Amino acid sequence: MKKHIKNNLLTIMFIALTTPVFAETAAREDNSMTLVYLFLGTCGLIIFLQLIPVFTMAFGIIKGVFGKKEDDEVKPAPVKYH
Repeated sequence: MKKHIKNNLLTIMFIALTTPVFAETAAREDNSMTLVYLFLGTCGLIIFLQLIPVFTMAFGIIKGVFGKKEDDEVKPAPVKYH
């Protein structure tokens, strides 16, 4: 029984040590040029610039809902000079 356990452990260790051999050794190839990255960056910038009014409007709505209302305040009467 001990001989079987020893053989099984040796087999498991052999498999564990040889598994990295089957891993991919080639580096990732990226054939994209700089112009492609500039084009994608320009597209991202256009999309970002179109979202600025949305964020501004959302900020205005939130400020209007949670902001202090001027109608609730008591205003003094205007002073008339003769």
